[in-house]
Amino acid sequence: MGVGAVLALSVPFVAVLGWISANQFEGFFLKNWRDNEKEYKIYDASVRGRIKQNAFYQKGYCKDLAFTVLMLAICTAVGFCFLKLGFTDTNIVMIYILGVLLTAVVTKGYVYSVASAFLSVLLFGFFLTEPRLSFQTYAVGYPVTFAVMLLAAIITGTLAAQLKAHAEVSSRQAFRIQVLFDTNRLLQRKREEKDILRTTCEQLTKLFDCSIVAYLVEDDRLSEGMVYAGGERGKDIRLLEEPEHAAAEWVLKNRKSAGIGTDYCKEARSLYMPICKEDSVYGVVGIPMTQKPLDSFEYSTVRSVLNECALAMDNVHHLKEMEKAAVLAKNEQLRADLLRSISHDLRTPLCAISGNADTLLHNEEGIDDATRKQIYTDIYDDAEWLVGVVENLLSVTRLNDNRLKLNMTDQLVDEVVDEAVRHVSRLGREHVIGTDCEELLLARMDARLIIQVLVNLIENAVKYTQQGSKIQISAHRQGDKVCIRVSDNGGGIRDAMKPHVFEMFYVGKTTVADSRRSLGLGLALSRSIVEAHGGELTLTDNQPHGCIFSFTLPVSEVTLNE
Repeated sequence: MGVGAVLALSVPFVAVLGWISANQFEGFFLKNWRDNEKEYKIYDASVRGRIKQNAFYQKGYCKDLAFTVLMLAICTAVGFCFLKLGFTDTNIVMIYILGVLLTAVVTKGYVYSVASAFLSVLLFGFFLTEPRLSFQTYAVGYPVTFAVMLLAAIITGTLAAQLKAHAEVSSRQAFRIQVLFDTNRLLQRKREEKDILRTTCEQLTKLFDCSIVAYLVEDDRLSEGMVYAGGERGKDIRLLEEPEHAAAEWVLKNRKSAGIGTDYCKEARSLYMPICKEDSVYGVVGIPMTQKPLDSFEYSTVRSVLNECALAMDNVHHLKEMEKAAVLAKNEQLRADLLRSISHDLRTPLCAISGNADTLLHNEEGIDDATRKQIYTDIYDDAEWLVGVVENLLSVTRLNDNRLKLNMTDQLVDEVVDEAVRHVSRLGREHVIGTDCEELLLARMDARLIIQVLVNLIENAVKYTQQGSKIQISAHRQGDKVCIRVSDNGGGIRDAMKPHVFEMFYVGKTTVADSRRSLGLGLALSRSIVEAHGGELTLTDNQPHGCIFSFTLPVSEVTLNE
């Protein structure tokens, strides 16, 4: 019996042990998977047939078997050479132990290294001890040599296999941590659920080199399925077929995994898992299982990635809820401020109008002409103020409801300024109001709204400056813009107040219009109107004192026909 015959007999022995070992380890992995995810089960024969073709070659059985047999043959050949060269049995034993060590490092599991240890003893005793080609030995110490050789080979191979297993576990853990770190880093930049889902699926396509199908949950329903391409075959549109969609719907309703390899929706080709946190489901992801099933490490990695995705979506959801709550709170505060302002400030002119009218009604004959004229003037001023307030309130309402439509026309700026000054002539009779507008300067505007802006700015200057103060309205062209300024030489505005002057209901020393006849709407409304025209309303200091409100409008060019 030659070396080839013995090695040929060892091939089926090693192959059987390798197959048993691999199935034991596979069962262990699937058992752990089942322990971690209760609805997932160990694949039965029919499922294995669908997703595992030529499993012997895919699992590397043939490769490990060939390496084991080749290593035994090499060690035996080297042993013959050592024997011819006169080396001792100890040197040959060390060669076999080295072969067992290399087998343990290269092959998977413990079985190949243990089988290699047993076969090394047999090959050494059969080919390299006297008598040759026989398991009988003449030397008394050979049984001890065989036992020590077997024990040393088993210990060496087992330790090498353990070190390899630990190294593989460490490598997988490092890989998993890196994947989770990269996923978390990418997801932190996203602020929309669709972007988060896309990033997650792109990570999964890189991990498994296959297409991934994903559904986003909108209003407790699945959105249209999205397939993210992976690998060289591109998108697999079969992932959108009815059995696949039905499995995704089941996952949404039950918040459990479904699809191939589970007890639910077995006809699906993919494994569907929910993206969920507590009782909220944000999406469903499907991973095709046509090539091989996920082992416990792959499954735990996928679940960790999906958990990161769920956490990011949950954060975005809470952020949007907080933004909505902030908007609602702001609207409620604005409503409360408006009601408070109206209840106080509107009552003052209404009471004045009512009192003056009552005086004229019951005591007109006892009032001299000058007093009577003053009462009429007060009634008119109060009524005009109420008209202006109502106009501002209506404009604010239209702006908030997006119903403010601009009637854009080409207007002469000086005529618009003169009309605004005429509106405030009675209010500003104790002030010096002047204009300085470039002649024949045209601007594109809604004249009615721009007049309202100018009236608000001039009235604001009148209210917050002393009698006799100078208010100047100027308009000049600056490139393709028309710049309009309303300046005064009053006391100016403190730096601490400047960031708030355009806030609604802000009137200077108080944040709510309690103490002066102003709702604090004029500047806020004026800024909104100017921005609707594509301009900007700004505040700067006047020299040596006072302030300047400036805004821009698009200039208009008129072509004269010759």
